Amino acid sequence: MNSKVELSADEFFEQWLEHCANDDQRAINDFVFYRYFWISWTKFLTTGGDKENPRWVHWTDADPVLVKGYLASGIETRANGDTKISVITERRYWRLLERVYDYAVKRGLVAENPAAGIADKEKPPSEDPKGAILSPVVWEQCFKILRDGAEDDAGLKAIDIRNRALLLVLFELGLTSAEIRALTVESFVDGGAGKGASIRITSGGVNQLRTMVVSDEVRSAIKSWLQVKATAGKHALAPALFSSQTGKPMTDENLLVLVRAHLLAASRSAGQDDPVRAGPQIVRNTRLVQWMLSGMPQPEVALRAGLKNVRGLLHLRLHLPDGPRLELARASSRKDDEPLRPVLQRLA
Repeated sequence: MNSKVELSADEFFEQWLEHCANDDQRAINDFVFYRYFWISWTKFLTTGGDKENPRWVHWTDADPVLVKGYLASGIETRANGDTKISVITERRYWRLLERVYDYAVKRGLVAENPAAGIADKEKPPSEDPKGAILSPVVWEQCFKILRDGAEDDAGLKAIDIRNRALLLVLFELGLTSAEIRALTVESFVDGGAGKGASIRITSGGVNQLRTMVVSDEVRSAIKSWLQVKATAGKHALAPALFSSQTGKPMTDENLLVLVRAHLLAASRSAGQDDPVRAGPQIVRNTRLVQWMLSGMPQPEVALRAGLKNVRGLLHLRLHLPDGPRLELARASSRKDDEPLRPVLQRLA
């Protein structure tokens, strides 16, 4: 390492942030967390990881031993009063150290990456992003933000009213990105007073064609959006239920940016670490797990999700208690791969 480098830790880190912004615009949404992480790391370096016999270590002199010590005891969670660090959090901090020091190596500021120097068996294990879900605290905060935003529709822009309706549909029904984007104005069926409302998914394969009843809250949010949409420029002519400002259906990127911003805002307002993944898939996963934990039969959950059969839920088994987890494993281990036969087409 080279402690003669004149750049301070903070100066170098600001340069890395600028590099991130140029490389990937979505990284800008993570800057608050990135700075929190770096402050935590440099604070650890002020004592060299030993508070009883402290020794200040320049950021360029960090080595694999210090990185291991930081991951074991130096990470400070943002959750109030919660000192337990999850494996997922350890992995994320390690990956950030690796990314930052990779940049330092490319700049010639350090000779080796201290995070990359850890033995493979000592690195925090990879998380399974496919099965990631939101914590209960963040899940509830997501709804709280949406409900708080409903108090004054008159003060909201058209796009804000659309976003609220879209997010409520996603969180309540757990639809896929493709299903959200494929919804048209005709997909929303309002039965009128006392008859409720539903959303029809009319594209896809086996069991994806379905009609799902929505709550009064979702019904009201969609109706508010449709009322605004009718006079909102290019939105008015778009057949898509959730159109973009160009009048075309939202892209995957549009949807990802919207959901990601909402999840990060909810996590931070709840004092929690950012979720390991922040997109529509983690919302869908969480909704499916919520249904299973509520006691809903797994075949019904699979049908609500538009899945061929319960095998499509197997990636979520680690979030279930022993009984339901074993039940899911047994059902998924059957040799036949026959699709479920929906008894009812309309899912309440």
